[in-house]
Amino acid sequence: MNGFGLFDPAIAQPLLAGWIIGAVVGLIDTAVVVIAVARAPRWPEQFSQFHVSLPALAIAAANGMVIGWTLIGLVIGALSIIVPMPKFAIGTAAVVLGILGLYVYIRGLSHRGEAQVVVGTGLVAGIGFAVVLPLLAAWR
Repeated sequence: MNGFGLFDPAIAQPLLAGWIIGAVVGLIDTAVVVIAVARAPRWPEQFSQFHVSLPALAIAAANGMVIGWTLIGLVIGALSIIVPMPKFAIGTAAVVLGILGLYVYIRGLSHRGEAQVVVGTGLVAGIGFAVVLPLLAAWR
């Protein structure tokens, strides 16, 4: 008997899918944030008191976002074990769209760079967790 017989695929697959999707969302989110910061006309002035270069900021952002989104992915993967699949996908999409709608209602889209980052991150996370995670979790 190998060690893989100890894992129930019904539990391991959603957790692995959440882990993978969380890491991918973290990498994509890092790229979105770094590109938005690099395109901002005032980013050198905003970070000058910290004496931070763009590559150093990118490294810190990549580590923080990948770890954070991976943890969120594991939690959402565990949640997908508990909630039946059509209800999970619809609920995840509704939560993401609700958060994005609340952001747009409160902040608006006038803060162009910030809005691009928030909406882009929300859409990537929504597609990843509501569409791709169920597909990966059900893949055999």
